[in-house]
Amino acid sequence: MEIVLFLVTGLAVGCIGAMLGIGGGIIIVPLMSFVFGATPQEAAGTSMFVVLFNSLSGAYGYYKQRRICWDAAWKFALATIPGGFLGSYIAHYLESKTLFIIFGIFFAIMAVMMFMKADTKSRSEVSTNIPENYDWKLGTVCSVVVGFIASILGIGGGIIHVPMMTYLLKFPVKTAIATSTAILTVSAFSGAVSHAVLGHVVWIPALGLSVGAVIGAQVGVRLASKTKSSLLMKLTALLVFAMGVKFVLSVA
Repeated sequence: MEIVLFLVTGLAVGCIGAMLGIGGGIIIVPLMSFVFGATPQEAAGTSMFVVLFNSLSGAYGYYKQRRICWDAAWKFALATIPGGFLGSYIAHYLESKTLFIIFGIFFAIMAVMMFMKADTKSRSEVSTNIPENYDWKLGTVCSVVVGFIASILGIGGGIIHVPMMTYLLKFPVKTAIATSTAILTVSAFSGAVSHAVLGHVVWIPALGLSVGAVIGAQVGVRLASKTKSSLLMKLTALLVFAMGVKFVLSVA
């Protein structure tokens, strides 16, 4: 029965993760911690393993739809790597509670702004998938910060990359989601390998969730193409807000 539960859960996680370009890590980590009793290290390691397969499946689906901006994807993906290493190093010297409160408030404010602006982004509904011009230098710098924050908090960078590309770089929402999914394959691969080497992956849940996530990601890709961009952004905003609340409450 547990295998069936993992498959069904992975299906839902894969669908949501690919549809919103967030990978699903913010769902898997609390699920492994609070439902299956995994340690924080095991929750993070198992999550990264599942996110890897979720993002690979989702990126393939978006590739077939020609929605990924590859020029931005490889630049932003590489930029997250130094930020990730820097975040891992600095995390040892900073007070976790202070960071959680700061980032929790940041996420909550960003989520409210995203939700309020979702209906006013007329550009997000245009049919052109790849933006002709965008400030790749700004995006690269921001991606270093994304890697830094994601490393400190142990979350996937997609939940920050999507609003960043949408509001700062003026990407259409669906292009931002597709590109974020492609970026996740790089960060998730490095994270999954390192956690596996350290023995942080709980293999039975990881494999069951991953199989479900691969299938669910294809469903999420198709739903994203048929769903209004304003609704996709509102759903992302709700998840960002939930993440902010989670970090604030974690220090209570």
